Amino acid sequence: MSPQSHKSKKGRKSSSTKNAVSPLLQGFIWGGCFTLTAALSGIIGMGFALKTPLPIDIEILREKIQNIKKIGLQGLFANKIEQPVNILIMGIDRAPNQADNPDAKFSGRSDTMLVVRLNPDNSSVKMLSIPRDSLVQLPNGRSGKINSANAIGGIDYTKQIIEDNLSGITIDKYVRVTNKAFKKLIDSVGGVQVYVPQDMKYTDKTQDLYIDLKKGQQTLNGDKAEQFVRYRNDGLGDIGRIQRQQILLKALKSKLQSPKILWQIPKIWKVLQNEMDTDLTQEEVFNLAAFSLALDKQDIRMLTLPGRGSKSGEYRASYWLIDQNKKEAILQDYLNSDAIAPDDLESVFRSRIAIQNSTDNPELSRKVALLLTQKGFRNVYVSGRNLPPFKKTQIVVQKGDANSAKQVLNALSMGELDYSSTGDLNSDITIVLGKDAQVLIEN
Repeated sequence: MSPQSHKSKKGRKSSSTKNAVSPLLQGFIWGGCFTLTAALSGIIGMGFALKTPLPIDIEILREKIQNIKKIGLQGLFANKIEQPVNILIMGIDRAPNQADNPDAKFSGRSDTMLVVRLNPDNSSVKMLSIPRDSLVQLPNGRSGKINSANAIGGIDYTKQIIEDNLSGITIDKYVRVTNKAFKKLIDSVGGVQVYVPQDMKYTDKTQDLYIDLKKGQQTLNGDKAEQFVRYRNDGLGDIGRIQRQQILLKALKSKLQSPKILWQIPKIWKVLQNEMDTDLTQEEVFNLAAFSLALDKQDIRMLTLPGRGSKSGEYRASYWLIDQNKKEAILQDYLNSDAIAPDDLESVFRSRIAIQNSTDNPELSRKVALLLTQKGFRNVYVSGRNLPPFKKTQIVVQKGDANSAKQVLNALSMGELDYSSTGDLNSDITIVLGKDAQVLIEN
């Protein structure tokens, strides 16, 4: 046997041994964690049995253990949120001729506006999207677009307008970010997986905006993600942008689910600091992030302020006209754990239900519509849209009526609820058919 051959075998043996050690070490680590948890549980049990006061807070220990299960060992370092908190998040347009002026960086109009509610009472996060063109009452009695509030009077003026026009909501904290911050955040997590529903091409030299995206499933970096959310030439205007914002937020949430990401928050925070203005401390950001990442998918809901676009000639400018009646239902859902229950089952059957098909079987939409009609739903229609293929059918709670959506879910006996506004704009509930729908029809 040649020395070279002997050396090669030796190298392979060394490599094999190294690979065998890693899982073994990993097993010891996880075994130790579970053993520690079991031991602590035993101590707690004995403490109860003997009625001996423990030198630790049992509730805090339980919270820590739950955090470890969901987001890893970093859950040990996150403090519990004691009460609900509402955070205003605004993406700020670049102020004209002020790109290099640090003091004016956050003085422009808001391109994106979200009010995020983190509620430890029912373990939920709710994100209310406010269309930038929403017509609101200003403190001076006049009316105007909400996106101009920050440019007129800054953060305090914006908070006042939101609280005056959305009764019951108070803004506890705020975050203002530039477009650069958004792009840096996406890049810092390695991009996000998104389905682009159509070719997107648009140029606006006045805003230094150049959009050129191709249709299909792809990983978007920061620059392309900004193009995705700022595109407006799909006939849906600002509401189409909000839908894409929510799609991107869901993709980002999925990426952030990785436990290793939480360790990177201080680093990400440092990268974003120059592009961010907030009254949150770094510790508060860490605690809020840990709280959000520990939640299940169904505990995170996205809502959109309901209304309609103004008609041509109705106003001098184009506005999003808030539906005052539906607004109250949305706000109650935002402030409480569940949407308002309908008065009776009859109102559920009257709900506008759109059916979108993500499969390659064109017959599914018609068959599911027939099935729902046979079960008593009278306002069902098929809605065409370019969609990525879904494995599981999505019941999109388009207008925040979770109770009616649950009735639809029970009627179909398949799928899962999607608390967002990413479905058909004219619907109360949108059903996006996945591959599981084929099994339903066959049975």
